[in-house]
Amino acid sequence: MAIGTNDAINKFAAALDTVSVSGGTASVASGAYSVAGDVVSGGWTNDENAIRASFVLKFQYPSGTINTGGIQLLARLKAVDSTNDEPALTANWTGKFLGSFQTGTGMSATTDYYVELGPVALPAINASQNYGFYLLNNCGVTMTAGWTLKVRAITPGPSA
Repeated sequence: MAIGTNDAINKFAAALDTVSVSGGTASVASGAYSVAGDVVSGGWTNDENAIRASFVLKFQYPSGTINTGGIQLLARLKAVDSTNDEPALTANWTGKFLGSFQTGTGMSATTDYYVELGPVALPAINASQNYGFYLLNNCGVTMTAGWTLKVRAITPGPSA
């Protein structure tokens, strides 16, 4: 079946934007959140007002074996009311859950893994919404410092 003119398709933003501090991210212990210092300065702005996005996480861990599942992706909306942001992430405020990167049990240590999540719905209160993205490590082992998170905005639209 061929995709015809005006059929619904996904339209992808040209850029795959890095939304973590380049190469300077801190390690993330099992059961812990990434820290605010890992979020790229100013956060990520959805300039295209896309309703969805896909994410790619590059990570590794120093030793041991992943024995449980997943790394959760969470969002903190910035400038939700003028310059006021949502609260910082804590055990009592977990932000917006966007989804989980799947990880397999028995994955080898000291190997770069690239895992994809999406497309997921992007919560928004404003046009050109600004976000801080955070990880919650549920792998059972510490993620090594230097992980990278990237995002690509996606929106449905008619084919040309």
